[in-house]
Amino acid sequence: MKKKLNELKQLKGVGEVLSRRQAEAGYDTFAKVAAAGEEGLKNIQGINQRMLSAILEQAGQLAGEGRASKTEKVEALKRHAASLKEQVQGVALRVREDFKEEIAGKTGKKVEKQIMKVIASLEKVEGRLETRVKKAGKGLEKAEKSLALLAAAGFAEIGKGLKKA
Repeated sequence: MKKKLNELKQLKGVGEVLSRRQAEAGYDTFAKVAAAGEEGLKNIQGINQRMLSAILEQAGQLAGEGRASKTEKVEALKRHAASLKEQVQGVALRVREDFKEEIAGKTGKKVEKQIMKVIASLEKVEGRLETRVKKAGKGLEKAEKSLALLAAAGFAEIGKGLKKA
């Protein structure tokens, strides 16, 4: 029993008391906690309602259920990164077409340099997707928001926006 309680304490948000209460409710393994779902865990006294989804996700991963979903997440993020690279290349083409005179100067070279940095950053994120799934996802979301703002921006705004992306 003590070994199972220590096992449950591996979950963030679950301490000594909560692990004992989970075991008493019949959720003494990660698989049982994951199978219980939010409705099952809500009935346990003292559980933080805001931590339920995180506890369930961790339990699923520790029980072995999360492995397939991780590969699915990685593949989805890879597709997302590829589409963002295409968007950046689209912005680069638009800059070349719409701002031919401005691109010849010093500012144009800076914008091209920023475009290359963004593409390199996206490739770097793609390379680390396997190990940093959550952080990479957040970074890709931020880059997507920045690129959405650049769709109708002028030349100066594109240069500034690429620095943020």
